[in-house]
Amino acid sequence: MRFSVFICFSLIVGSLYSQRDSVRVNTLDEVLLFGNQYTISSIDKELFTVNTISAQQINQVGANNLADILNQQLNISITPNAADGRSTISMFGLSGDYVKILVDNVPLVSDNGYGNNIDITQINLEDIARIEIAEGAMGVLYGDNAVAGVINIITKKSTASKWNIRVSLQEETVGEEYNFEDEGRHIQNLAIAHNISDHWYASANFSRNDFNGFKNNYFGRDYFGLSGNSVVNDGLRGYEWNPKLQHSLNAMLKYGKMNFNFFYKFNYYNETLDIYNHSINPRIQNGEYDIIANDEQFVSNRFRHEAQAFGRINQIDYNLSLSYQTQTRDYENYVYDLRQQGKRSTTKNTTNQESDLWFSKGTFTNLLSKSADFSLTAGYEITYQEGYDAVASGAYSNDIAQQDLGNYDVFSQLSFTKKNWSFYPGVRLNNNSNYGSKLIWSTSANYKPAKNIKLQAVIGSAYKTPTFTNLYYYFVDANHDVRGNPDLTPEDGISYLISAEKTSVFNKQFQLQNNLKFFHFDIQDKIDLAVVGDNSQMQYLNISEYKILGVSTENNLSYKNFQTNIGLSYTGISQSLKTETSNPDDYLFSLNATAALRYYWPKAETRFSVLLKYNGELQQYFRDNDTNEFVKGTQEDYSLMDASINKYFFKKRFEVTLGARNLFNVVRVNNAAITAMGGHAAPATSLLFGYGRSYFLKLLYNLNM
Repeated sequence: MRFSVFICFSLIVGSLYSQRDSVRVNTLDEVLLFGNQYTISSIDKELFTVNTISAQQINQVGANNLADILNQQLNISITPNAADGRSTISMFGLSGDYVKILVDNVPLVSDNGYGNNIDITQINLEDIARIEIAEGAMGVLYGDNAVAGVINIITKKSTASKWNIRVSLQEETVGEEYNFEDEGRHIQNLAIAHNISDHWYASANFSRNDFNGFKNNYFGRDYFGLSGNSVVNDGLRGYEWNPKLQHSLNAMLKYGKMNFNFFYKFNYYNETLDIYNHSINPRIQNGEYDIIANDEQFVSNRFRHEAQAFGRINQIDYNLSLSYQTQTRDYENYVYDLRQQGKRSTTKNTTNQESDLWFSKGTFTNLLSKSADFSLTAGYEITYQEGYDAVASGAYSNDIAQQDLGNYDVFSQLSFTKKNWSFYPGVRLNNNSNYGSKLIWSTSANYKPAKNIKLQAVIGSAYKTPTFTNLYYYFVDANHDVRGNPDLTPEDGISYLISAEKTSVFNKQFQLQNNLKFFHFDIQDKIDLAVVGDNSQMQYLNISEYKILGVSTENNLSYKNFQTNIGLSYTGISQSLKTETSNPDDYLFSLNATAALRYYWPKAETRFSVLLKYNGELQQYFRDNDTNEFVKGTQEDYSLMDASINKYFFKKRFEVTLGARNLFNVVRVNNAAITAMGGHAAPATSLLFGYGRSYFLKLLYNLNM
């Protein structure tokens, strides 16, 4: 199947290339490639509500990975995990399983599958042109599991000069911890882009991100406790937030002529995560203390190959993509000698996760080009993943099982436009290797009663298939019994998003834009963990009806060189569990707010920015084990604030960015029962949400020749 997809793609590309000189050239507004012909990978704003983060906004706040920039977005929350260093997102109160993350319209493979629940700290932003955040039911064009929305990351594909060379260094504290050797965050990047000719372009980008961990109340890798002349195991060794070293390499070769464009991209990603045991094992040998600890290291390697061709034939725009990605995660358990400060021996070394993903997608638009009112988009999408995860396949039962999942879809979207009205009904036939065929549908509608007013509605399926973890997870030892369930059924339901937008232009220097959104998600048979059996065994089951109801508003004001943005979101979540005979199902609401102030000082070529986000109190019902009644558990509210100054020197060849993150010094947030699963209690605790107030300095040299 893999080779047949590749052959079909090659034949189609060859056919399109052979016809490239026979059709005329049209110009589109947004240009990412040579010749001003065609755009690529943009999400259609007529179909969906789309927010765009520009490269300038990314650069202005010194953002290095996707977590750095999404932290301040309305209706998006970041959930970090200090133990494994992962950060995942939720949108409209739905977890990362319901949000699809794409790079140039191609889903990313990860250790949890592909596209969904991605660790966003692994997505480097040095090569990014912009980020598009689309909200609402997007299953027709982007497949199952695109329930809450899609985040599409558009990479750079052109340069204005013959040669462009960029070198950057970024130094950042981690809370109050920093030195050049083993504390803080140290980032280096080198990018080279070259216009080989009028039609050929090549680029390469290398990035290194050395995060040395967050000690907080611990004392690092080589610490051991002393009491008089004795070594004691006081549990203070190691880190609160474990160290992680990342390397990323991107390379691209692109060709563009007339109405045919083609590019090939290669990406290599490497990550080393060190986990240092808080406990040590001191013992006396030959009159001296022998001090060791049992530590762990995870090394992830991901290779990504991608080819895309796009252009126009006889008024029909086409976009074809083919991608192969592979990821492995190697695990090592070893003995660390604290006196010698080095590895003594390895007790276990294995590959405990491996995944291969084949992806191909073709989209053809303007299929009804002779009609003045109608237009048709049609396409196909094929994904095939195979691999295993040691924990998710039965590591503790010594039964590593390789699994595979495939989707073979076709879709179409009809566009009807008449005066101020536009309708976009669409359907996708999803063919899943585990669950057979399912029809996914959606409808978008726009009405523009005036030039500066736009009303939009997006209604569609909230269809989601079980993830690899839901199906195959297996974690059983002396203290845990958590299992996946291969008999799960897909979730289904419906989502609504209605928005109204008004743009007021008072003069060339004064503009106001207001946006109001209403959203509702009704998800049936939602998958959650529940207690089964008599021994507190937990298993994934289709056990809940999950509803989300909310309203949000965003208001942007531009006056001369000032830009401000104020956003408010009020979201309620209702969950009814099938495993309980009676449980509360009323909506529990939370308030979130964002504010941004940006100012550009032209004379000094300097930009100032202040970003603020308020994350309101979260509530969730859980069963009290003493009274057997449902009560509310609460996670307290907290706020995040970032500020930065960005300045150019020497005709914009040299750029300096100075800033601070998490000015309110948030580290832990008090929590009770938010982590409860399946309606059963979790004890009151605190969640690690950050590593305190941090400062950064980024130096960038940009050479155009």
